[in-house]
Amino acid sequence: MSLFDELKRRNVFKVAVAYIIVAWLLLQISDTLVPALRLPEWFLSGVAFLLIVGFPVAIILAWAFELTPEGLKKEGEVDRSRSITRETGKKLNLGIIVVLAVAVVFLFGKIWLGSEKISTVITLAKDKSIAVLPFENRSADEEDAEFFAAGVHDELLTLLSKIGDLKVISRTSVERLDQDLSIPDIGTLLGVATVLEGQVQRAGDRLRINVQLINATEEDHLWATTYDRELTASNIFDVQSDIARTIANELHVQLSTKDDTLLNAVPTNNIDALQRYMLGRQLIERSSFEAFQQATQYLSEATELDSNYAEAWVGIAYANNRMYQTGLIGLQEYVTVAAPSIERALKINISLPEAHAELAALQWQSGDIEAAEASFRTALDLGRGNSQSLYAYGNYLRFTGRPQEAVPVLKRALESNPLSVDILFELGKAEMYSGQPEQFIVRAENILEIDPSSAHGYVAYLQAYDWMGQFDLMWPWYVKAIASDPEDFELWAHLGLYSFYVGAAEWVDRHLDRALELGPQEPAVLRCYVSVLRHRDQFDTAVGIARSALEAGLDDRWQSNQIFLRLVRDDALRRGDFEDARFWYSDRHPELFLDAPKITVGNVNAAADLALLLQRAGEPAAASAIIDAGLDWIQRTQPEGVHGYLINIADVELLALHGQRKTALDRLQQAVDGGWKSHWRSDFSNETLASLKNEPKFKQITAQLEKDMATQLEAIRALPNMGEFDLRSAKSD
Repeated sequence: MSLFDELKRRNVFKVAVAYIIVAWLLLQISDTLVPALRLPEWFLSGVAFLLIVGFPVAIILAWAFELTPEGLKKEGEVDRSRSITRETGKKLNLGIIVVLAVAVVFLFGKIWLGSEKISTVITLAKDKSIAVLPFENRSADEEDAEFFAAGVHDELLTLLSKIGDLKVISRTSVERLDQDLSIPDIGTLLGVATVLEGQVQRAGDRLRINVQLINATEEDHLWATTYDRELTASNIFDVQSDIARTIANELHVQLSTKDDTLLNAVPTNNIDALQRYMLGRQLIERSSFEAFQQATQYLSEATELDSNYAEAWVGIAYANNRMYQTGLIGLQEYVTVAAPSIERALKINISLPEAHAELAALQWQSGDIEAAEASFRTALDLGRGNSQSLYAYGNYLRFTGRPQEAVPVLKRALESNPLSVDILFELGKAEMYSGQPEQFIVRAENILEIDPSSAHGYVAYLQAYDWMGQFDLMWPWYVKAIASDPEDFELWAHLGLYSFYVGAAEWVDRHLDRALELGPQEPAVLRCYVSVLRHRDQFDTAVGIARSALEAGLDDRWQSNQIFLRLVRDDALRRGDFEDARFWYSDRHPELFLDAPKITVGNVNAAADLALLLQRAGEPAAASAIIDAGLDWIQRTQPEGVHGYLINIADVELLALHGQRKTALDRLQQAVDGGWKSHWRSDFSNETLASLKNEPKFKQITAQLEKDMATQLEAIRALPNMGEFDLRSAKSD
């Protein structure tokens, strides 16, 4: 008898098949029980290991032993004439069929139950979602009729976003929708189950609002009604409350006691105050200097008409915040107006999430990071999924050196505002700062799909390529960005600086001269200007400008204070008189002079510069405290191997100052290989790297960068003509 026949006679194959089926079934059962019984993760791995080890044991037992009426015996001890392996084989066949049937039933049950569970979760999540399309204005052709209709729409959106677990698409996204899209297309694009359409008509002292709630999938009308009321503030809020309650009921949203209180609230009984508030809020979204000024005027008038109108006080703070963020006003002016406005709003309504969000922004810009964190969390607890608060918090997390925490927050903001170019831009920056610059390019593509003319899209591309050290790919996007906003002095200034970095000396002055013409006292412009002067042997001129900027108390834009302080420090190192430089560092960064220096994303580069000053000034203990604190902060907070203009190469500088030259050079090579090249000429000339400059590896890295810049400059020169804002000499001389 052959080996195959003998294996078959002894039922070894059948035992193997039965074992595999039973083992698979046991694994499936274990996989189900582990999460249900909260068993440790290693339990399933242990079961699998035992089953794998048991397989050869089962095969050996099937070969060596036989089941007889007297029990289990060694195969060699069984008389072949009395062997019952045939009957045992039949029983094994039956067992295999039964076990296989159980396995099939279990598998289909698991798939069916799992898919039903997933389907139910998806259905429930989507069913409680709505997009409120911009309300159509059907009023007479009055100056502010469109503003009023938009204001009613905006107020309803704000109210809906605060109740229950309802997902409400934000205003920014619904306003970007193509008017030719069908309801099902809108539902698919925004990921919502329902759409609300509405029309607003105001005539004299009468107000009519028509609304229709539509199933986005079937395009069926779930509910429609018309409100015909006297035009009063309380009636407008009453209509909005009724619409919100009806929508909640139709979408099976459970309203809490807190929701009921919110829906019954009447922020103001003064119709004139309400209308001015609506006008102000709409004007803010236009984002021009004139619109901001008009908005502030309307909002101030609203508070004069009703001094207890908390939302109007918050609106004043928000308008000034936006003006500060866009550089239209300085920090002190922003604080002077926003602080009392927020204080008044919170005194009127301590539970207003928008007020806490504005308080957080004010505290952050004023340097109180811990208080800002607490206020942001309060705003999010009160406002739940408010995309504006989530966006502000994500922005805060990125700016304060926590980009990895910012990413999920900004993704949450994007869920209710999927067409927001602001959120997409901020998310891309957070992903880039987390070590994924290629994701910023993806976000740039998304932005330009939504709005092909968006400067956010251009800037996203140029910042991503800047971070990746690909200045040649960055260049066309800089030109596009300048063409979209020719008055943006910061774009001109930075392009002048990058012209210097790639070695195109003949382009530098053209761009910097234009920047100085548009913003002669702007900190970012002066920062770029002195950085170039520093390397043109105009050191004294650069120091004079830097000192004047510090004395004028200019805002810190794009790390401008760091460069101004560095120039004053270098002047002190040259003269051997350290007191003046020490004063300016203590004035701008008192937290670095504590017994336990406090390092943040905003001062880590200045910390390295200050540490060198203290070393040279004969204060080694103070310098060491800063160096140790800086290295510890970088290790705790920054993603491994990520370098860029967030902290540049602060880690390399601190390691060099600490005497760890080899580690510093290895880290520098890692930075360059990873794409870091931004501001490289300025950083390589920094005295913090003095101990590295004679090292062969440092010279090798410098030569590597010079060669790369020459290659990139050649590629930039070869680019096709990009229009009137393409100021390369070959195209314009």
